[in-house]
Amino acid sequence: MIPVSSLITNALCHANQIANRTFILPLLVFYPTSRCNSRCISCNWWQSTGEDDLTLEEIEDLAGSLPALGTRLVLLSGGEPLLRREIFDIASTFQAQGAKLWLLTSGLLLNRYAQQVADHFSRVTISLDAGNPTLYHAVRGVDALTTVETGVRRLKALAPEIPVTARATMHRANYRELPHLVDKAKALNLDEISFLAADVSSTAFGRKAPLSEDGHLLLSREEVTGFRSVIDETVASHSGDFESGYVAEQPAKLRRLPQYYAAMQGDEAFPPVSCNAPWVSVVVEANGTVRPCFFHQPVGNIRHKSLVKIVHEDLRDFRRQLDVLTNPTCQRCVCSLKVGLRSNMW
Repeated sequence: MIPVSSLITNALCHANQIANRTFILPLLVFYPTSRCNSRCISCNWWQSTGEDDLTLEEIEDLAGSLPALGTRLVLLSGGEPLLRREIFDIASTFQAQGAKLWLLTSGLLLNRYAQQVADHFSRVTISLDAGNPTLYHAVRGVDALTTVETGVRRLKALAPEIPVTARATMHRANYRELPHLVDKAKALNLDEISFLAADVSSTAFGRKAPLSEDGHLLLSREEVTGFRSVIDETVASHSGDFESGYVAEQPAKLRRLPQYYAAMQGDEAFPPVSCNAPWVSVVVEANGTVRPCFFHQPVGNIRHKSLVKIVHEDLRDFRRQLDVLTNPTCQRCVCSLKVGLRSNMW
């Protein structure tokens, strides 16, 4: 049963869209640092020095704005959050404002900080793009799959009640790995695994410019066909994992991944996107840049204007002209968010 508080939050989110006002902004995505200790082929954060990261005092000011926005959940992403020296002070600062915390991490430092993670976070998601050490090294740029496994097992042993899930970004280098990733997640006793395609058309993830649309991440026409076969075979061989929800995406949604790559080739339309992320959440990057979601251009910076004012003024202006069905950025989105009346995120 969905808690009454969640139903009220969802109803207010729905009112946000109808009135183009912000009665509540339940989700904040925040990058504590732009630095990263992986070197993924799908991301450029590893090139950042972190010298422009918000100070702890600036983050305290950001956290202080959350009650006025009704924020209930803070997702710490990046960059690698656990690289930030004051990360648990930052976590405590958000918790003091009544927010629950969700950690998105590579897992490389999870073994070192497992107890502190267990003390501060109500949910943890590990980036897991390969199920064997060789491919993991090739995709994520570090030979660290064993390190991640050790950290996951320690966290699960310390705090078995905390959901620990996996997220895999699928592209040319690893699309054949999909069923093995399900098996690896189960072997690690993770609670769920989800899949998404690689974004190549935005300036998200530390990029100064979008990746080339004919770049190394895109699947060829033959590979798109192969990816579809991999998904069909996985749906058949892991039917119980789809029925139980262990794989977060139902087969129809999973089949959107090769459709996305076919669309990038110009062979099909992009999968239709249903999303209300700019009405229910905001992304604050490590240097204070504020985006309506991961992929749209910035609408402000908290170093120049408070988050509350950005949300009520600049974000509102952005939403006024946004048509999710026709906007080119939305059409190419690989990670949409749809909060409905019966969503249970909070």
